[in-house]
Amino acid sequence: MSTSTANMEVAVVDKTEIPRRLLVLDDENDVAATICMMAAAADYDTAHIDDADIFLEKVISWTPTYVAVDLRLADRDGIEVIRKLAEMECKAAVIIMSGLGGRILESSARAVSENGLRLLGTLSKPFSRAQLLELLATDTHETHSIRRSPTPPVSHEQISDALKASAFIAHFQPKISCLTGELVGFECLARWPQQNGTMVPPDQFIGLAEQTGLIDMLTRQVYDYALANLPLRNHASPLKYALNLSPINLKDTNFPHWLRNKCREHSVKPSQIILEVTETASMDNPLALLEHLTQFRIHGFQLSIDDFGVGYSSLVQLARLPFSELKVDQMFVKTLSRSQESRKIVTAVVGLGKSMGLNVVAEGVEEASALGLLRELECDEAQGYFIGRPMAPVAIKDWNGVPQKWTC
Repeated sequence: MSTSTANMEVAVVDKTEIPRRLLVLDDENDVAATICMMAAAADYDTAHIDDADIFLEKVISWTPTYVAVDLRLADRDGIEVIRKLAEMECKAAVIIMSGLGGRILESSARAVSENGLRLLGTLSKPFSRAQLLELLATDTHETHSIRRSPTPPVSHEQISDALKASAFIAHFQPKISCLTGELVGFECLARWPQQNGTMVPPDQFIGLAEQTGLIDMLTRQVYDYALANLPLRNHASPLKYALNLSPINLKDTNFPHWLRNKCREHSVKPSQIILEVTETASMDNPLALLEHLTQFRIHGFQLSIDDFGVGYSSLVQLARLPFSELKVDQMFVKTLSRSQESRKIVTAVVGLGKSMGLNVVAEGVEEASALGLLRELECDEAQGYFIGRPMAPVAIKDWNGVPQKWTC
């Protein structure tokens, strides 16, 4: 089977505008009515319901663009409702509101995001009309509906055929200095393009390649493409290029030598390459992990501990292994500007990395305020959609850099 026939998830966009509709679930009817009155004054269509089952039926029949869910209800709690909305594949932006403590709001907000729903934010009761409208105004998504055709996952055979056809490539996401906004490098990300112009998402093939013994071949193919197509090789100041390394690649004793030879072939200095290893890398053979990562450092490569803050062995890994960089997990960076808990965690992680002499990178920067906060925290570098999306090599020349006016 050719790679062009791989099953893809295709978004069909209906450009018909949908009115801005806010549906409120709160068993305090006077509070719900007040919220609706606030939004209606700003030209939102509104409705409020005090029963969770009726609310869920209304979500289907009325297709709101926003839903506001109170966490404490008479018949059930807000988490049950969130779970049901996820099962329904609700496309409305979700607002969580409650008079409960901030940590409960934060945890509930994470439940929204990790259920695959679109979190707009949280409101702590009592809140003002200005707070509600300010939150609604942060939604930058277009108000058209998106229907996704159900697609089965790709198969081992499709990945194998794609490897034989050298179909896997890399796109490049820019990384900037938090202090100056200047470009410092790129992260090279695996991509699987199709002949019809669509792209198979990495989460549909990376894990399967690891499970089926194809990850070594896939990694080498992506690395070879990336090294041959590194953007802005002649930049005024030397750039660094980050490549993701699967824990399974570390079992291949020949991989460090292969990579060193590939760098020579493409005239790339090992010191320009950063290998990103997830902090949850297998500790089944800690001695082998230590030896292989130390080999990379001996050969001149930089090592980054990726997704720092989500695993259970973070500090053990950081103390034992020769990392030169630490990447703050995007789970915390994405909510940095609106979550006190996330800000505390990012502050602690940045401080830890700096105290150990590591370069600290924040990924998942999606708004100016987050970049400004990272600058205040003296984080070294940042990447994310606010700065630039992953791009094909030919598209790099059209990247204009981070917006000049961003919150400091």
